[in-house]
Amino acid sequence: MNPQLQELHRDHVNLAHVLHLLESLLGEVRAGEHIDLNALSEIVDYVQAYPDLIHHRREDVIFSVYLEHGTGRNELVDRLMAEHVLLLKKTQEIREHIEQWCNDSPVPRERVVAIIADYLQMQWDHLNLEESSVFDLLDQELEPDDWVRIEAAMPAATDPLFGKMMRQRFEHIFDRLVAA
Repeated sequence: MNPQLQELHRDHVNLAHVLHLLESLLGEVRAGEHIDLNALSEIVDYVQAYPDLIHHRREDVIFSVYLEHGTGRNELVDRLMAEHVLLLKKTQEIREHIEQWCNDSPVPRERVVAIIADYLQMQWDHLNLEESSVFDLLDQELEPDDWVRIEAAMPAATDPLFGKMMRQRFEHIFDRLVAA
C-alpha cells in the first residue's frame, strides 16, 4: 500500500481508539453518571484539531486527484468528501452542547446522547467505508505520477495526540486511553 495511504490508515486506527473512548463516555452519559466534561472537551478538541482539519484535508487531496481521472467510483469518493464537511459540522455541534453544559445551560441529557450517538455512527460508517473499499481502490488506480502530485500538495501534519510531540492539552484523554 502507498505510504500516504498507510499513514491515513494509521490515523484511522488512532481515531478508532478515541472513538471507543467517546463511546465509553457516552455510556456514562446514558447511565446518568457524572459527565467528564474535560474528557469530552479534549476529545472534541482533538477531533477538530487533527481528524477534521488535517486528516480529512489530506484525504481530500488524494480524492481530488482520483476524481480527475473521471473513472471508477466517483460517486463514492464524492460522498466521502461531502461527509468530511458534515463530520466537521457534527463535531462543532457536540462542541456547542459541551460548552452549554460547562456554562450550566439547561441542555437535555437525551439531546446530547442523540448528538454523540449520531456522530459516532456516522464516523464509524465513514471510517469503515474508507478502509473497506476506498483505500484499496486508490492504491490500485492511482499512478506513480499521481502520488508524486499528491505528495507535493499534501499538507504537513503531526498528530497532536499520537505523534512524537503530544500536545499537553490532550494528556487527559491520552491517560484515559492508556488506562483502557
